[in-house]
Amino acid sequence: MNSTPSETVARIEALEERVAVLEAHLPGSPSEVPIDYNATADGGVMLHGYVTLGTGDYEYQWARPTHWITDDPWDGQIERLAALAHPVRGEMLRYLLNKPATAADLVEAEIVSSTGTAYHHLKELQSAGWVTKTAGAYEIPPARVIPLMTIMIASEAH
Repeated sequence: MNSTPSETVARIEALEERVAVLEAHLPGSPSEVPIDYNATADGGVMLHGYVTLGTGDYEYQWARPTHWITDDPWDGQIERLAALAHPVRGEMLRYLLNKPATAADLVEAEIVSSTGTAYHHLKELQSAGWVTKTAGAYEIPPARVIPLMTIMIASEAH
């Protein structure tokens, strides 16, 4: 297929626009589509945030209509929350917000007393999707940073 230079440029620009739209919908990416709660009879709930941490910049938006929250089972969400309900895991996650770490790093930071204890808690967090292991170190996946921080602020005494 022979294209003129201007046709090639136009095709590349069109592809870049399509890629930008697709990337905007990846987990951890900001949603560029505003949520219209007036479009549903029962409203909805949204979490959104933008933070700069030692591990990078994160922008995230997630929303659900009220009926999804009230009508669908919460089993998966309760399991993920249960993984957070331990003070040591909370400290581990707070540490991981700033930088990836190995089990030995968590011992050195005096968050846990042994690598065995670190692995036990990391396994629970990993099973629930709160951490992943990359190149030997544990980190919080980008799509989990803002939700984790949202849970922490939602848990404050109001």
